[in-house]
Amino acid sequence: MSEFKKGQAVIFTNPRGAECPGKYVGTTNLGQGKGGGEYLVVEVGGVEKKARARKVRAA
Repeated sequence: MSEFKKGQAVIFTNPRGAECPGKYVGTTNLGQGKGGGEYLVVEVGGVEKKARARKVRAA
């Protein structure tokens, strides 16, 4: 389970390695199978993005 609080400032690392400031929104479960599981939802630049926990850290 995530230790982030809703609305907390976080830093999201995108697939190219660039770090983007954002805001934690919540978690979502994409189910079982390949690509599934727990993802964190982060708002970056007004767009909600899903990311694995290792790609998000506290600001």
